[in-house]
Amino acid sequence: MSLLRRIVGTRDLRAEVRLALKMALGGTVAWWLAGELGARRPIFAALVPLVAMTGDPFAAVSVSLSRIVGVFAGVGIGIAVVHVHAGLTARVAVALFVGALVAVVLKVGERPNLEVPIAALFLLGFASAQISQLGIQRIWETGIGAGVAILVSSLIWPPDPLRALTRQLDRLRAELIHDLAVIADDLATGSGQATARLDDVRAHSLDAVREVFELDAARRALRWNPLRRRDTEAVAELAVRIELAARVYRHARALARDVSDVDVRDESLASATRDLADATDRALTQRATDAPLARAGATLANGFEGEAWLVAAQLRQLHSDVAAAVPRAVTRIKTPERGTVP
Repeated sequence: MSLLRRIVGTRDLRAEVRLALKMALGGTVAWWLAGELGARRPIFAALVPLVAMTGDPFAAVSVSLSRIVGVFAGVGIGIAVVHVHAGLTARVAVALFVGALVAVVLKVGERPNLEVPIAALFLLGFASAQISQLGIQRIWETGIGAGVAILVSSLIWPPDPLRALTRQLDRLRAELIHDLAVIADDLATGSGQATARLDDVRAHSLDAVREVFELDAARRALRWNPLRRRDTEAVAELAVRIELAARVYRHARALARDVSDVDVRDESLASATRDLADATDRALTQRATDAPLARAGATLANGFEGEAWLVAAQLRQLHSDVAAAVPRAVTRIKTPERGTVP
């Protein structure tokens, strides 16, 4: 069971199964349609939906146009190489070399567009004596596959930014609350766990920033997909909470660094950290934050001396950011002068 959990992790299995069904359906429909229009073994019609559907929840139609272009380019290369008067092995070598060069130019993200040499190789493998008819058929059947891929991706289980953002927020919230709990434990016991998890906290903070950058893509996906446009208000509300999580993670990263750099063991600071973690959890799940914010504010209104003052200052900034983000924020705490005792 633990092995299954490690394999599955935080993957969205429902979305992955739906993508597999859409790819199979798109390929099957494209094959059938091309066959009805007279194509023999329309392999490229079925190939395009398989390579083009991405499952990207923040894409307008969740289809990679770069991969579709790659298939067209590969078909063109294959048609050209078929006319070369050479042995089959030599033609395969030429097709793969030229296809690989074009794949590097037509990158998909940071990776070569491997659909180019694959499509060229497929065309050579299915070449027949009727070269001119072969070229024309492969071009229009590829077009059919591209059209079917776009329609199936847009109309059947279209990209769902709301579901994706909800899962991202849940993951961010769980990681954030855990990291703050580790910092609080370190402040209470001097366990050194904040130092041990410092790299993880930094990585989680960068992940939170990346989630904020994806919000614009989610909004664009809603605008271009009428089937998901009704989720606009819910996505806007989720965006506010994701941005809050990213801001709190910035404070958590700084707090973890401060706790790692100084030798502080203070139960009151640990208590304030726990209260702020509780308030953050409540804010991210749309629950009342008044009580934990008030407790943290009362604790941080006390005076702290030496290195504890630095940690308290960071916690006050975190308190102010969370309080400003909730609808009924408590009054900002009064910051005492350094070294003062109430």
